[in-house]
Amino acid sequence: MQFQSTDVVARVTFRTSAADSADAALREFRPLADELRPLAVESWATDPGDAGEGFTVEFLLTLPAPESDDITEVLRTATAPLLERLGFDAGNLGVDAEDRDAVVWADDDAWPDAVTACGAAVVYVRIGRDPNEPKELVPEGGPLTEEEAVELFEAMKSLAGLVLVLNVEVVGLDASSARELVREQAVRLRQRFLGHGVPDASPLEEVSADGGTRQFSVAVDLGDEGPEPPAAMAAAQEALGVRGWEPVSTLSSCSGPCLTSGRQPDVPPLAGIAGMRLFAATGWVMSELAEQHRPGA
Repeated sequence: MQFQSTDVVARVTFRTSAADSADAALREFRPLADELRPLAVESWATDPGDAGEGFTVEFLLTLPAPESDDITEVLRTATAPLLERLGFDAGNLGVDAEDRDAVVWADDDAWPDAVTACGAAVVYVRIGRDPNEPKELVPEGGPLTEEEAVELFEAMKSLAGLVLVLNVEVVGLDASSARELVREQAVRLRQRFLGHGVPDASPLEEVSADGGTRQFSVAVDLGDEGPEPPAAMAAAQEALGVRGWEPVSTLSSCSGPCLTSGRQPDVPPLAGIAGMRLFAATGWVMSELAEQHRPGA
C-alpha cells in the first residue's frame, strides 16, 4: 500500500487467548475496528515460539498529524489520541527521529504476555511508510557506486544471517585484564564456528562499568549459511563450558524469536567471570531487540 511522505502510518497488534479461530478473533476486535476504521485488518494464529498462544489481530491505520519539521513532535502528537484510547502510556513511546518511526509496548518488562485492557500489545508508527516495510538501505541520489553496492550487500547479508551475542560480567579485574578474559571467550566461539586461523574480527564492547563490576558484549556473525539457532546455541554453550547453563528460553520481537541462556558460577568469584548470557538470532532480530532495550527507548 502506498502512502504520502507526510502520512503517519501505524500498525496496532492485539492478542487474544479467548478466541478459538482467526475469524473469532476478528469478531472480538470488530467494535474497535468500527471505531478506529483501519485501512486493513489481519488475523492469524500466534506462533507459540514467538509470542505465546491464541490469536493475533493487527490493524493498519493512518493518523492525523500536525504540519511540522520536528519528527519527534509529529510522531508524539499523532499517536497521543490513539495511545490514550488503547490504554498505552504515551511517555513510553520510543521515538527514533532519524528513522522517522516509533514504538511502544504494553509492558516492556512482561513482553510478550502483556496487553492493555482492550487487548493491544504493541503499536508501531512510521512516517511515510508501512512500519512493516524493511528499513531503507539504498542511499538516495542515483545509482549505487561499486563501494556502496558492496556495503549494501554486506549489510543485507549481516541482517539475514545468524548472529551470536555473548554478554559477560567480570568482577575484581582492571579494564585491560577483564577485556583479555572476555576476548578469550570470544575466541572460543569463533574457533568453534569459524575454525582456527580466522582473524579475530569480533567487536568487543564494554557496555558498563560500576565499581568493581564490568559488563562486556561481543558479537560473532555466523552469516546466512550458519547453523539453525538451536544448534548454534548448543554448540556455543559447549564451546564455553557445558555445565551450569540455564534452560534455553525465547525472547520475542516482530522480526522473529531470539534464543537466550545464561550461566553463573555456583560461588561468585572475587576476581573473574561472574556471569555470561548468550543470544542467538538473525541480525534483523538482534537489531530490533537492541533498539527495544536501548536507554531511553
